Amino acid sequence: MNFGVGVDDQPLISIVIPVHNGAKWLGQTLQSLYAQSYPHFEIVLIDDASSDGLEDVLNDSKDERLRVVHLTTNVGVSAARNHGIDLAKGSYIAFCDADDLSLPQRLELQLSFLMQHPDIGLCGSGFTCFDTQDRETIQNPETDEQIRKALMRGNCFGLSTVMARATALKAHHFDPNLQVAEDYDLWTRLASTGVRLANLPESLVRYRLHQQQASRAKSERLDLASRRIRGLYCASLLKDEPFLRRLSSGTIGLNDLTQAARKVADFSKCHSQYTVQDFRFMLAWLYQQLPHHGLMSWWCWTRIQKQIGLDLDRNYRVNIGLLAILPHKLARQYFDTLIKLKR
Repeated sequence: MNFGVGVDDQPLISIVIPVHNGAKWLGQTLQSLYAQSYPHFEIVLIDDASSDGLEDVLNDSKDERLRVVHLTTNVGVSAARNHGIDLAKGSYIAFCDADDLSLPQRLELQLSFLMQHPDIGLCGSGFTCFDTQDRETIQNPETDEQIRKALMRGNCFGLSTVMARATALKAHHFDPNLQVAEDYDLWTRLASTGVRLANLPESLVRYRLHQQQASRAKSERLDLASRRIRGLYCASLLKDEPFLRRLSSGTIGLNDLTQAARKVADFSKCHSQYTVQDFRFMLAWLYQQLPHHGLMSWWCWTRIQKQIGLDLDRNYRVNIGLLAILPHKLARQYFDTLIKLKR
């Protein structure tokens, strides 16, 4: 397929890479992009106030397609990506983290797909995790309908696999207040505004696993942020702005839980592709936001699930009963454990 280049010989694709003290792997990441089968792109690299010898790597990886912006103050990954999006000249924007590798046909295949499907605003792909060797390959849901349902349970895009139309990303930025799950938050907001999404089945990116990514504190922040994003995304499908504002502010009570359950039931009747079960984690998240998990909450939750036909297995009912009688602090810890285990 003849893609050509952009208007006035501008590149069709801008690849945004934020980096903060990522010199160790950046050289390999850049080389994987220079080796792409589709050559008409620019790399917008945002140096987020690094102090680890990044300049030496950049001097060894010079290419006319590389644009580097040095920030004097560390602004965080979300704001750094937003800065790259604002500076991007391409009609399409691709993301790549400073430690991940793109396979040679990544840009070509994604660009071809987006040009052949003008209704799709964002396209990801499969990816392969690796450290000293390849580990598992992740294949995410492919169609817009599958993705919208999958987003109700969690993130289904690898950030470094994403290419999107610049118009969509320039209109909807990453939330600069989020330093974890910021990508999941953006995908759900794009979906809520009507942007159609897709994933290619091929594994086009190698996602590097290393110790700097893993920490208990980061894992807990990621879990809390993802839970909130999941709940708000599910609630956004119900299209009730006052209700959404209360959820965002965290000021909900038993009446809100009852109202949400009714809305879920009504929505599921009108939209056959969604079932009450699809909203199970949103309702559980709302239940967790209640000021207490006493017998009143338990009674309300039990009545709700019967009214709307939410199919709760025996273990689930036992767990809800335990939450009603445990002291508040222990109940929250127990609930967190259940959510992580998806019980």
